[in-house]
Amino acid sequence: MPESGILSLVFARKLLMFAEDLKYLWVLLFILFAFVPVTLNALRRRKENPPPMAKNDRKLYRLWRSDPEAYERQYGEMDRQYLKAQEEKRK
Repeated sequence: MPESGILSLVFARKLLMFAEDLKYLWVLLFILFAFVPVTLNALRRRKENPPPMAKNDRKLYRLWRSDPEAYERQYGEMDRQYLKAQEEKRK
């Protein structure tokens, strides 16, 4: 009978260790769930090359992302003038 008590204590201890390992697994999954989408979004946005005015203005950036043609119609000429002025400034 004492052996079964020792075995049950060993089993309980291993079960407790397993439960602690599961806590770490849940924390790891939470971290991955929270940060992977944010990181992927940041990497995707880093590859984009928005027009000059859309780089510094959130409203224009959203317009450019949602409807590039509408952005071009409304702000395309201003972007070209800005780029031309920057080129002349460099000379």
